[in-house]
Amino acid sequence: MLVVNLYGQTKDLPKEKPTAIFSAAFWGKPTTRSILYAPWGNFDEQNSSKVMVRVSYGSLSRKCRYYGQIDIQFYQRRNYTELELDLMADRAISETNYLFSQLSFSPSPDKPKEFIVLFSPNRQPGGYQAYLLPFEKKEIPWGSYKIFSQFNETLYIAAEKKKFALEPGKNSVLFSDDFDGMKRVKILIYRKIKGEFKEVGAQNFTTSKNQRGIFFITPRRGKVQVVPRVETQRPEKQFIGFGVKAKPEAIPPVPASKAFTTP
Repeated sequence: MLVVNLYGQTKDLPKEKPTAIFSAAFWGKPTTRSILYAPWGNFDEQNSSKVMVRVSYGSLSRKCRYYGQIDIQFYQRRNYTELELDLMADRAISETNYLFSQLSFSPSPDKPKEFIVLFSPNRQPGGYQAYLLPFEKKEIPWGSYKIFSQFNETLYIAAEKKKFALEPGKNSVLFSDDFDGMKRVKILIYRKIKGEFKEVGAQNFTTSKNQRGIFFITPRRGKVQVVPRVETQRPEKQFIGFGVKAKPEAIPPVPASKAFTTP
């Protein structure tokens, strides 16, 4: 006789209010990592809930929820080599998590903060510093793109009929409503050299009300590089960390008298 214990797993997901909603990306060096964090900020506690987010250089990660009140710690799982395992007294320790980076964070009293976490290499070999880049919808609403210059000279931007000067360290926002319909638009970047305007870079974007992002115009090896950070609107239930509790609750098995049996 086969006995199958049924477990009550039909509870509704919790609706706790997050203190932060963020996505992440690497900056400065092409890298891809799988990084762990605790949505409730209690990574060191025994049996705390932990989730994994895939972070790359070329695009933003999936949106993540954070419910904690303290700095956000990011960890990476270390897999030991066979040689290292041979030198260990306890071979059962085949994986450990080490602190990858930590982001300074303090919550707002009224609503969750929205930002991008940028991981940039620091002076330590293999080390990364985490930076918080504000990404509030009130500043960059859906259907808009903030263009930010990291040059020490004025750049000149053209996107179809829209043209403007972008001073050093300044930014400007392009709105999808500035263009006719949903389509691909090319941003052209010019520098003024010896009194003449010279095209030095370009970036395409989609005039969609379901997207928003930031375009960094940055110098790289004497040339102009555009680094896009764009996201697409998705249901909040798809965010990493949605519905995650501080610690998983053990689900008791159904009593034997209520077990489902088959001959």
